[in-house]
Amino acid sequence: MLLTNNASFNYLQWFTKFTIDYFFTMKLFKVFIGFWLLIGLVFVTSLFFPREFKVERSIVIEKPIFECYAYLNNIKNIAQLSPWDKSIDSTMHSFYSQQLTGKGASYYFTGNLLGFGSLKINESITNEKICTKLDLNGHEMSASTTFLFKGIGYNKTQLIWTDYKDVGYNPIYRFLIPSKEKETALQFDEGLMKIRIAIMSFN
Repeated sequence: MLLTNNASFNYLQWFTKFTIDYFFTMKLFKVFIGFWLLIGLVFVTSLFFPREFKVERSIVIEKPIFECYAYLNNIKNIAQLSPWDKSIDSTMHSFYSQQLTGKGASYYFTGNLLGFGSLKINESITNEKICTKLDLNGHEMSASTTFLFKGIGYNKTQLIWTDYKDVGYNPIYRFLIPSKEKETALQFDEGLMKIRIAIMSFN
């Protein structure tokens, strides 16, 4: 009788432990499946968002095209438009390449907060186009922009500032594109106004 009672008690212990382990395992399995279903849902939803980021803003400047081009073909003038300055990092130091105009002209900066960065003119076609590339911390972050010049008569120029990126299938980047486009458009509008004021007073 004692053996029977002990056997029943041991069986009850085993069954209780098995039941608890089973339900705990199933709960973990459901959490695991739910997590991956959520990831899949986010990814599928992101496919309905655009993968291309494009901003294009323009302004008319009452100066001939060669003066507008000459101003932006100087890396020092382009660097003044950069948001990476001492207002963000008070420890920042900067310097320029020996070549200041045209393809290859570069601006370098370094700081405790920003790290190391560079801004370079990658392409320059006289009175037509200037392309620049910004790199931070060894390509950890990069951005390419293009300035296009269109003559309007003799003393007016339409300056077009464009930014284009393909973010691929990264769902986070895709979700951020609408807000990023809006933010960049505002920055470009402010930048173009600064360029216009600078060129109008440029000799």
